Amino acid sequence: MNNRVCLISFYNAKALGIVYLENALRLAGYEVTVIFFKKFNNICPKAVSTAELDHLCALIKEQNPVAIGLSVMASLYLDTVRQVSRQLRETFPIPIVWGGVTPTMFPKESMDDADFVVRGEGEEALVELVNALNTGQPAFSQIQNLVYRDGDVIHENPLRELQTELDQYGFPTLGGSNKYLIEDDLIKNTDPGIDSYSYELTCSRGCPFACSYCCTINLRRIQTGRGRYVRFREVDKVIEELRIAKSKMKNLKFIRFWDEIFCDDAAWIDEFSARYKKEINLPFEIWGHPLRCDDHLIAKLKMAGLYKVVMGIQSGSPYIRKEVFNRPEKQEEIIAASRVLAKYKVPQVIYDFMLRHPFETHATLRETYDLCLQLALPFELQMHGLNFLPGTDIVQKAIDQNLVSPEEMERMMSAPMQEQYNMHWKREASDPVMNYIYKLIYLTQFPVYRKKLDTLSGDPTSEKNRIKLDKLYKRATYRAKLRYLYRRGVLMLKR
Repeated sequence: MNNRVCLISFYNAKALGIVYLENALRLAGYEVTVIFFKKFNNICPKAVSTAELDHLCALIKEQNPVAIGLSVMASLYLDTVRQVSRQLRETFPIPIVWGGVTPTMFPKESMDDADFVVRGEGEEALVELVNALNTGQPAFSQIQNLVYRDGDVIHENPLRELQTELDQYGFPTLGGSNKYLIEDDLIKNTDPGIDSYSYELTCSRGCPFACSYCCTINLRRIQTGRGRYVRFREVDKVIEELRIAKSKMKNLKFIRFWDEIFCDDAAWIDEFSARYKKEINLPFEIWGHPLRCDDHLIAKLKMAGLYKVVMGIQSGSPYIRKEVFNRPEKQEEIIAASRVLAKYKVPQVIYDFMLRHPFETHATLRETYDLCLQLALPFELQMHGLNFLPGTDIVQKAIDQNLVSPEEMERMMSAPMQEQYNMHWKREASDPVMNYIYKLIYLTQFPVYRKKLDTLSGDPTSEKNRIKLDKLYKRATYRAKLRYLYRRGVLMLKR
């Protein structure tokens, strides 16, 4: 019996999915090698090099596992995943298993480059698959969530019931000699998370909302009838995980919760806040939502150590939010949520806006500007474009409204990684009025510039206004960099 398994994450040095699978396999008696294949870089993502592929193949040869699992969480780096898959299949007679969001939504297409696909939450299915590869039991046909090939026929097995007791999966193990980082043509036998300043975790699985640009609603549809989709961990286990992280990570300064929407159950929040403050007492950040932001939640979390909330608003246009993004919140609800965050003086409030996309017009962009002027200060803005993700509802909306042709949509979704990042983060559009309003929106986060916006917001075609706005915008971006460095420094100096 071969009790070795290799798991590979891509462009994520703290891949939660992979380390949860590692824990499940380890509890089942397997020795797991975790490979973090390249770090995340949203400015200049790099393709895989020959040296990095050579390091990976040498490590796989040394480990000689019964299976190699690849975490495919995003379409951005799908070309890299395919390249790695093909290289491994050509080099080793070892089954390649794909899991994650992309293979869950596109299992048959993923089988072009994989021997097996595990759909949905994979802890139990992957253990059963590795058992089957070792002993022949259970048969592939009996493993729920598995997609496999029998000759020329691809079989998709039914999905299993969702696990409601999330703590049965345990939580990831920090450190250990079984982890490797491959980056910048080098390989290091290390857990990149152990020396980090932040620890990242989730208290839940699933999202209660149905945004058209996100794959969550599609995953929820796939799991329909398989049990409760949004589930929460016990506070006791969350605190235990954080206590261990705090004891092992000598540089630990803050905690990041990656829940789609942080839990707002009153009893859960009461217990969590009291215990976190007493036993962990580190600054932490969460993702928020305008409809899940009330006095009780924010007051308790702020007392416990909440220092940063990133809240998705995405557009100031009620039409775009409701009809395009499928977001139900109203203007007054967004403004009310901003007032709650300001009332309890959350140190860093960031509002996320998705403004670079074919649905946007001058009028809808103006609505975003007007909304930002009504948000309670202080706040920061995170502004970016729309990255069309394969299989999401918004893809078909854009095609149906003749905003993008099917061919152009396919080209955008399959573009090289750097090009997709540029579409997401680019700061200029071909429309000068669009660029002008975009800069006005950016400046609303700086109280010192607000009086000047009254005159500059009038005529976007005025050359005099454009020159003045460009100067303010340059100053503001410099101010934002200084603000970031200051906040980072304050956080790093905290004990």
